[in-house]
Amino acid sequence: MKYSHRHSAYWLLLAFLLAALPLGIALLGPLPEPEGFWFEFAVGLGFVGMGLMVVQFLTSGRFARVAARFGPDMVLKFHARLGILAVVLVLAHPAILLVTRPDLLEYYDPRVNVLRALALSFATVALVALLVTSQWRTPLGIRYETWRLLHGVLALGVVFVGMVHGLQVGRYLDTLLKQGLWVGLCAGAMATVLHVRVIRPWRARRRPWRIARVDRERGDAWSLWLEPEGHDGMTYRAGQYVWITVGDPPHQLQQHPFSFSSVEDPRRIRLTAAAAGDFTRTWPEFEPGTPVYLEGPFGSFTAEPDAPGLVFIVGGIGVTPALSILHTLRADGDRRPLFLFYGNPTLEDVTFAEEIRDLEADLDLTVIHVLQEPPDGWTGETGYVDRAMLDRRLPPERRTFHVHLCGPPPMMDAVEQALLDLGVPWNAIYSERFDIV
Repeated sequence: MKYSHRHSAYWLLLAFLLAALPLGIALLGPLPEPEGFWFEFAVGLGFVGMGLMVVQFLTSGRFARVAARFGPDMVLKFHARLGILAVVLVLAHPAILLVTRPDLLEYYDPRVNVLRALALSFATVALVALLVTSQWRTPLGIRYETWRLLHGVLALGVVFVGMVHGLQVGRYLDTLLKQGLWVGLCAGAMATVLHVRVIRPWRARRRPWRIARVDRERGDAWSLWLEPEGHDGMTYRAGQYVWITVGDPPHQLQQHPFSFSSVEDPRRIRLTAAAAGDFTRTWPEFEPGTPVYLEGPFGSFTAEPDAPGLVFIVGGIGVTPALSILHTLRADGDRRPLFLFYGNPTLEDVTFAEEIRDLEADLDLTVIHVLQEPPDGWTGETGYVDRAMLDRRLPPERRTFHVHLCGPPPMMDAVEQALLDLGVPWNAIYSERFDIV
């Protein structure tokens, strides 16, 4: 689905209004006597930092209205960048206070108040741990499932301590109204975790799916064919994705996003992935009949009917959402000009080569395979998709086409810039990144 920059501005404005809400609550009504610039500045940073933490819970909750507009990569990138800012602001709050008012070290002194000292010490360490484990999870060798649990527990702990700390200090939360609004805001943010981790899986349990079959594909990829159990299935648009949990119970840390690779069909879904991660390497072991739970659909990586033509530039297993769109376009009898640039290391790595060949015969589709290690006698494109190749292979009217990108992040970064250099409008470029977990 296509959304304008105006919709994006609305959501960004809402996020920053929520971030400023704690400060707004603090400034309601009569204010205490000021205690100097740095003291008040540090207090303000604490309130704004807490507001950003609240926004973090919303941007990590996979809410369809947000994900449908921006896609998973943009939402989680925003979440990550905003998270860094939130941690910095919240840590700056005690740092500035302790530098300018050393007497406030008593807040960390267990001899004065052991519970307060332990809580604030935990929050400080937790904030640093959130930053370190999120930025360097892979180098530290932390499994995604372990990180996900740790991330949620630490974030919940920080917000809870912040909520209680604000009430105990009470300098700017000195009325029942302010206290009620403060607790409601923090508790509401924490409740989103309960909704995502408990309520949604419970709902998914009432709409189970099962694995109908497991297919091996080219390029060391595997496909799961899923069928609904006791319900009508799921309505989705080609190019979207779902989060999947395999096996009972649905309340698991193991949950990952995958694009549909099948034609739009509510009762027969195919998901395809390369056997490259801890989870996807287990797909060959799945047995038909295994229960599966889905959350979604999400995403806006979809074909718009008003586009005069479509270009897909994909790499490796990033072909899956494009394949779903192409299958659906064929089923709809679409006759628009279509281009598929498909990059792979070798010819043997071209996942769905046979399906793509059939689609090429039935659609007005031009397929450009790009191989890094071509076989002897190869006359097609080699190396990587770049500006020169796009300029050479795309038609003159390319500036009016919609372009869909999905693949390794370095490829997508380079191609996005190449398209902009060639005059393709930024709002005609749809990117889907799954290097997010």
